[in-house]
Amino acid sequence: RGTYYLYCSSGTKSILCWTSRDLINWSDAIVVCDDPVVVDGYAPEVKYWNGTFYMVTSPNGEGHYVLTSDSPTGPFKVMTGNLGQYIDGSIFIDDDGQWYFYHAEGSGIKGNRMPTHLSFGTDTDLNACMDGHWTEGPGVFKRNGKYYLIYTGNHVLTNGYRIDYAVSTQGPIS
Repeated sequence: RGTYYLYCSSGTKSILCWTSRDLINWSDAIVVCDDPVVVDGYAPEVKYWNGTFYMVTSPNGEGHYVLTSDSPTGPFKVMTGNLGQYIDGSIFIDDDGQWYFYHAEGSGIKGNRMPTHLSFGTDTDLNACMDGHWTEGPGVFKRNGKYYLIYTGNHVLTNGYRIDYAVSTQGPIS
């Protein structure tokens, strides 16, 4: 509705959000969750579905939690215990309403079909890895019947950090 929301790893005791109407001018930081479980939350991501905003985040890279809110600026409430799955969680909702979860591990990007909005299924190795280097930051979108998996790697603090992608016509975890 004309507003952009930015959530990022913050290294703080809270998950923060910034808003913008033009992607140039940004608001001051907004605390969207300050539950102790989210301290140093890595790569928070928010999806909207049927009136609820769902956030996944990985505090200190030690598994994932799902949080919900009625507003993109919170407050977000922790709805699950630690669901595992290393770092950088991302949710994709397919055209049929089925939810999928993606995350990074040392061997690359994994994906699974979510049985519910608050649980993860069994991982599938998506064979998405940056030539033996650290791989992270997965995200999936669908265009014209093709599923695009984007991911990053070579560690965020290196000069060789880059983005890569994979394409599937078979499905979101094929």
